[in-house]
Parts: sequence; structure tokens; C-alpha cells
Amino acid sequence: MLPSALELKFALSAALAAGMIFLSSCGKDPSMSEQAATPEKRVETFCSACHLLPPPATLPRGMWERKIDEMYELARGSQKELPAGLPPREEAVAYFTSRAPEGLPGLSHTVGRRSPALGFDPIGVRIGGLESYPGVSSVRLVNLSSVERLDLLICEMRFGLVLAARPDIEPLDMRVLGRCDNPCTAEVVDLDRDGHRDLLVADLGTRTPSDVKNGKVLWFRGDAKGDFDVIPLASGLGRVAHCQAADFDGDGDLDIVAAVFGWRKVGNILLLENETSDFSSPRFVPHVLDPRPGAIHVPVVDLDGDGDPDFVALISQHHETIIAFLNDGSGGFRKETVFRAPHPNWGSTGIQLVDMDRDGDLDVLSSNGDSLDDFIPKPYHGIQWHENEGAYPFRVHPLTNLYGCNAAKAADIDGDGDVDIFASVFLPYIRKETPGSEFTESLVWLEQVEPGRFERYSLEKMTCFHPTLDLGDFDNDGDVDFVVGNMTMAKRKEDTLAHWAVLWKNKRR
Repeated sequence: MLPSALELKFALSAALAAGMIFLSSCGKDPSMSEQAATPEKRVETFCSACHLLPPPATLPRGMWERKIDEMYELARGSQKELPAGLPPREEAVAYFTSRAPEGLPGLSHTVGRRSPALGFDPIGVRIGGLESYPGVSSVRLVNLSSVERLDLLICEMRFGLVLAARPDIEPLDMRVLGRCDNPCTAEVVDLDRDGHRDLLVADLGTRTPSDVKNGKVLWFRGDAKGDFDVIPLASGLGRVAHCQAADFDGDGDLDIVAAVFGWRKVGNILLLENETSDFSSPRFVPHVLDPRPGAIHVPVVDLDGDGDPDFVALISQHHETIIAFLNDGSGGFRKETVFRAPHPNWGSTGIQLVDMDRDGDLDVLSSNGDSLDDFIPKPYHGIQWHENEGAYPFRVHPLTNLYGCNAAKAADIDGDGDVDIFASVFLPYIRKETPGSEFTESLVWLEQVEPGRFERYSLEKMTCFHPTLDLGDFDNDGDVDFVVGNMTMAKRKEDTLAHWAVLWKNKRR
């Protein structure tokens, strides 16, 4: 059977994408003048072939040897020997350890002030009948059961649950919508356009880092009663972190873009083209849009204002970049770099598309705070605003440093007409006995006091187990509330938590 024109276009696009990535970032032949190059030049050439040269000061001296071994393993691939031209491992180790500091700066006091303008009533959320070791990966405030109110939607990875509740009713009645291996995120959609709300669930398949292909894109198909059937749309993938639906090719049905995080060697960004004729047997054909592992988020927007859906991808791992995928109207995409982090240890954790300066276009709010590779807080973690000025890359405004920042969301939180930010911290290895832990902020508010200038306030300290948050007026009183989700790393007595999530009710009004 001959491939369709669309299949040929996507195959060519994927091949060109892979080739361009190789040519642009790994195109220098390390064997050229390798005999004449100094050890320093050989290391710098090798370690900047596929990403920016990592500054030695981004990690403590004692961690570089393990990191270098990981990079050499990736470079080796399936070969038994290192490719010709790569510097001896000992040269790379000497290069970084001789330049790295003994340790990074420890936890230190930052702001510690409480806001005079905002107050909140926290409401703890528990899931009855389960041990108090939550693995909440995502909390959302969404219109699931009604367009007139917000529901609390939770993805929980340790027990494999997707749950929902009415946050405006106390006590909350948590309802299990469906089960899967490790649900990472969920998005509300009417995929089959039958008038009933469904969910698209990104299932990691493996909670801990792995290149095993257990990831799935799942359709939680809703019915008139609000119940859901769990239907796989794509499986055998790397760990899937996020997915969203839109009619990318303009044929009248909804396709899916999926962020397949994977880990080191497995992962990509997929377009799942909808070729379903009967939704009792859905058919989605995968096309690779970007072959790199590490994709975290793929929010769908019309970024260029031409009326068709684009999306923006955050790719972490050593790539650490934000890419705009601009749709040509038929499902082909042009890639533009919104941001490239200054080094591969950046630790990207999330993005939000939002008009930060109220100038009518969409900017990007990003956070970086992942330190689970080496379990040390990084002083360069924090929040950035990428201002859309009509060209690429976007203009970067660093807003604040924040150890372990895992999520940041923007809205007019204090009702003064501009955009503020809530952010949460995930440093689950920080304990009371950790030096400086009493100063570690776990929830912060950035108040925009002048255009582009933010004041930082602490909402909570020390409880750094919030990998996820969302904003919304869940009590329908006209102001912005928020919710955070909680996660423990292990099932130990000292890791038990009283709540799986906490709703923070804004008392401003």
C-alpha cells in the first residue's frame, strides 16, 4: 500500500527535523584537527555539540563525574566503543571538576514577607481509604461537569487515579473517574463531539525515570451520566507527560499533540492524526514532529493569529528550550525558538501561554526548578517572562529566583487590572533538619506593582511538596483562588502528608 501524501509530508518533515537538529547542533566533526586540539578544546567541542557548553559552576565538583558518565553513555548509544574523535573521559572529568565549586550556595533567606493585600482560607483535600502518601502530579480547575462552575480535577500517580470533586461544596466528595498506570496530566475535551465532556489523559506508564515504552495517550470517554470509559488511543510510547486536542489539519475532526517525555534516549513530540470513521474503534495515526526526548508541555494556541491552531512546546532534559510550532493550516508546522536556556542543567518545569503585559498578544511564562537528578537546590532556579515582541526568540525578563520552582501560573490575583503570579515549590528531599529549611518558601505570590515590576511575598514556607498548582474562581465570588497538589517521594513514616491537595480560597472580596 502506497503512503498517502500527508504521510509522506510528515515522514519528510520528521527526517528533515532530525537532520537539521543533527547538522545544526552536532554538525561539527570532532575528528577534525583532533590531534592538534588541546584537551580543553576537545572537551568544549564535545560538550557543546548537541547543547550549550554547561558552565562548571552549575553543579558541585563531586557531581560532575556521574554527569559526564551519563553524557558519554548517550554519545556511545548502542556502540560498544565511543565514537572516534571524542575526548578521553578523563579529560572531560578533569575539565569540569577543576573548574567547579566545592558546593553550590545553600538554602538562604529570600523575602519572607506576608502580603498585606491578600489572605486565604486553606481547605485540605483527602482521598479516603488510601495511605497518606499522595502522588499528585496535576491539579486543575476546569469546567468538567458544568460550564457555570469549576470542578477540581486531580491526576494521582502512586495509586493510578483520575479524580474530580466540586470544590465549592464542603466536605468535598472525591470521585474516581478512571484508573490507569501513572496519569500525569488531564485535559477536558469533547473528542467525539457527542456533546459529553471527555478527558485526554497523558499516562507516563512508569512513574520513575525510564526509557521503557509504557506510556499511553488515553481517552476517558464521557457519557450523559458523567461516567467515563477508559480507551487507549496510542500506546507503546515513552513516558507521556501532556496532550491536547485541536483540528490541526483543518479536516473537521480533532487531532492530538502529545508531549512524550520519555527519558534520555526515548521520547518525542507526536501529532496523532485523527482518521477515525467510527468512535467505537478510534484510529489515530502518529507522526513525529520533533525527535528529541524531554517534552513536558504542549499547550495549544493560535500564536500567530492566522486562525488555525499552533502549539508551544517545552523540551527539557539537556535541550532546555521552548519551541513554537506554527501551523500552515493543513497540519504542517514551522518551528521557531522562543527561548533557549543558557545551559543544559537549567531544569525546566513548566510553561503557560498568557498575555503578561496586556498588549494583545500571547507571551510565555516559564519556570525552572527540577533538581531530582541530583537532589540539591539550585540558586539559578526561578520564573521568567518571555515577552512576545513579534519576533523570535522572545525577549526574556527574569522575574525572581526560587529554589525548586515547579509550577507558576499568572492571573489578576488582586483585582487591580494587571497580571500577577502564583508559584509553587517541589523540593521533597528538604527536611526540617536541612540547614536553611526554615527560610525555604513553598508558595509565593509575585504582585505586579508597576508594568513589568513584581514584588514577592511568601504564602507558605518549609512544606516543599507542591509539584502542581492551578488558578480559578472555584467559589464563584468574583476573585481568583488557587489549588496546589502534593506529592511524596517515598512511602516512609516521615513522608506522610495530611492532605493530597489544598484549595486556597481568596478572602480579598
